[in-house]
Amino acid sequence: MNTISAFEASARLMSFTKAAEELHLSQGAVSRQIQVLEERMGVPLFNRRHKEIQLTRAGLIFQQAIAQSLNTIRRAVTMIEALDTSTVTIAASNAMANFWLMPAIFEFRSQNPTIDIRVLASNTPVDPWQEPVDLAIRYGDGHWPNLMKVRLFEEEIFPVCAPSYAQTHEIKNLQDLVACELIEYDSDTAESNSWDTWLEKSGVKLGVVRKNLTLSNYDLVYRAACSGKGVALAWAYGVPQEDRENLLTRPLDVSVKTGLCEYIIYAEELSRPAQIFLEWLIDFAKRSLWT
Repeated sequence: MNTISAFEASARLMSFTKAAEELHLSQGAVSRQIQVLEERMGVPLFNRRHKEIQLTRAGLIFQQAIAQSLNTIRRAVTMIEALDTSTVTIAASNAMANFWLMPAIFEFRSQNPTIDIRVLASNTPVDPWQEPVDLAIRYGDGHWPNLMKVRLFEEEIFPVCAPSYAQTHEIKNLQDLVACELIEYDSDTAESNSWDTWLEKSGVKLGVVRKNLTLSNYDLVYRAACSGKGVALAWAYGVPQEDRENLLTRPLDVSVKTGLCEYIIYAEELSRPAQIFLEWLIDFAKRSLWT
């Protein structure tokens, strides 16, 4: 461990002298520890030049391995520190966090002010076994054998637009809908949010439908629809209750259920605050969908 510490400091600071100062050793002691490490590995880790050192290819490989190991240790420490705390950490996609989870948290905190909530918003799926989170909301079929899971709701998708847009365009059926300006959410997380897929599952077989506006962020799609720029597809959980019929309306009573769901997942037995929050979210999910 002493030789590895000497190498890590020398590689990071690119100086045996500075490494010695940081480790409270003599420069000669650091040099000897590096030599012992090189002799054991059978390759030089540094190129020594006048008043400077440089990592060899072997030294660079070893430095990267040590950096990864230190990051793993830091993450483990963070996870361990989070075990005994009243703070509950939950991960969710950006859209889920913005449009469903945050309103839920605001209401939860008003009733449970002693429990703090930390949100990790990311479109990259989070594994509670690997990341310092208590809970995570994950979209899919639920086949994750190493995780505990609770189904929040089945995915249901339907068209939405501004009330003024619906009134102007008199959308009475799917054919009227296709003639409107369609706002596409371009996402690689699911194909169900595509207008082509949605219309096909609704029984409309028109081939490829022209999209007037394509956006890669659901928040932008939401804002465009609220501004009367066209019709977008929304999730039953994806429109806050205070915006329903006010900023956005459903021009047709037509929806598509994909068979996939949003789940809350977790790795092992939850802390009491996390259990309270989980049970509250399950109840909130039952009363928050736009049906």
